[in-house]
Amino acid sequence: MALPWHIPLEALPSFKEKERSIEPSLIKHYSKLNVHENPCEELQTGLLCEIGINNKEPATIQRLIAAGMTVARLNIRDLEPDACTQLLQSIRQAVYNYSAELEYVYPLALLVDVRGPDIITGELKGGPHTTIELKEHDLIRLTIDTSWRESGTVDCLFVGYDHLTDLQTEDIIFIDCLTSGKVKLIVDEIGDDSIECTIATGGLIGAKMAVHVSKVPHEVNTKKLNKSVESLNSGSLEQPFEHMEEQIAFAIASDIDGILVPNTQTPQDIRAVKDILSEKGKHILVFACIETVLGFDNIDNLLLESDGLYVDRCVLSTDLPVEKIFIAQKSILAKCNSIGKPCIFKAVLNEQIPTLCVSDIANIILDGADVLSLELHYDSPLKKLVPGYDAVKMAENCVAAATVICRHAERIIWRPKIYGVTELMQSSFEEPTKAIGVTAVELATRSRAVVIICLTNSGRTAKILSHAKPSCPIVAVTRACHTARQLRFWRGVRAMHYFETAKTTWPLEVDSRIHAALDYCKAKRILRAGDAYVVVTGSRRGAGYCDTIRLLYASARETVPVEF
Repeated sequence: MALPWHIPLEALPSFKEKERSIEPSLIKHYSKLNVHENPCEELQTGLLCEIGINNKEPATIQRLIAAGMTVARLNIRDLEPDACTQLLQSIRQAVYNYSAELEYVYPLALLVDVRGPDIITGELKGGPHTTIELKEHDLIRLTIDTSWRESGTVDCLFVGYDHLTDLQTEDIIFIDCLTSGKVKLIVDEIGDDSIECTIATGGLIGAKMAVHVSKVPHEVNTKKLNKSVESLNSGSLEQPFEHMEEQIAFAIASDIDGILVPNTQTPQDIRAVKDILSEKGKHILVFACIETVLGFDNIDNLLLESDGLYVDRCVLSTDLPVEKIFIAQKSILAKCNSIGKPCIFKAVLNEQIPTLCVSDIANIILDGADVLSLELHYDSPLKKLVPGYDAVKMAENCVAAATVICRHAERIIWRPKIYGVTELMQSSFEEPTKAIGVTAVELATRSRAVVIICLTNSGRTAKILSHAKPSCPIVAVTRACHTARQLRFWRGVRAMHYFETAKTTWPLEVDSRIHAALDYCKAKRILRAGDAYVVVTGSRRGAGYCDTIRLLYASARETVPVEF
């Protein structure tokens, strides 16, 4: 039976005018780029923005979504539960309003930060609101002597870290600052219960500031957790994992899609979070934050244990030499792409000189990042210089600018003749679903298909298709709302939440979902009359039955719902 969206093969027009040669080498590909060409039709890379006090209004969030935001990040480490609940309500209200305008469900992924095993300083001598200024080139003593816990001065500070005296001379310690940047200390001498340091970079600090110890691992075993709780009860540390349990419980109850684990160094850090998630939160993605050299050195094991990585190069540069950051960037992204797990990279948009950020953002996309995390400044110095400066409007413009940059970068990505990850074709497949996915990508490339439509419940089929890096977008049709949102972390995947009434038989259900996907593709101008597209489906309901690939061509007629 010829369906309304299916052109008979004998009626196909000539597609020679669409054929575009793929250069055999990267140098030839770049030498033939046309700077006057338009960018890609739609963004394939995800854009992450942090939602906080400065942009908590639903109207503001909706403007960011319209500008291109696909992932919202909530930093709940320092917020009260009521404030977190209000932020979530604002985000969901914005998504509802935007979906009502589009007339389809817009899947916005939600990502939250949780508190990790922090090392912090003690109280200051003048009380909890006292501040002290550490001046460059001065000396300061850091001690684990509990008599200094509530009487820190500019000359001596208590640090709640039992392994402080295990450091070596010339090691580096960073302390969070109340102003911009971090206080940098260099270890000079090691004593029995303290260390002497030179202040390399000064700054203003208060009580209970976070301390980052370079190249020294933290511990996450049970003994350490119990010791941390005891330290808390005695007043030296906050409750790192007990506080994390409360935050993770909040994330599970709020139907959050992903969790960022700060300062991840070993697979045990990820397992500790997954143990807290347990059965109720097993569907939540866990992302490892690479902030230290130890985390970078263990990245292969972290990739196997986590669901993806998050990298803030500014934070990583405090532990890794700045001149090596670009090497780490290429290495991390290459490893994520080879294993098929998403990687989120942070970028800063300078609204005063935006041209400085264009090359950086484009290179992150060309290297293979799945999601770009944007740092938006709402307290810009321009507020004082420009009358009527609108910080929200500027943030919206920055997101829109990043969208255009990413679309241009995606257009010039060089793709080998078969598909992006050629090693997938050469390796044996440990499961049938991966073989089906790679075959579908190869078919789409050879037939010059404009889109791959896949039906999925868990999202696994779409993730495998994304791993193979097809040149065309992937439209994943799913009934699971959390699956549609989580697929935002995989590059090239456009998730569609399908919520129509289930059909009586599986073949009718498949046809109905394909109809909905084609309506979506035509509305987004992804698919036009005569375009080839590939459909990946299963022969029956349930997970693990993805076994059917079809090559079809779109008709000029508008699709209509089929009545049964």
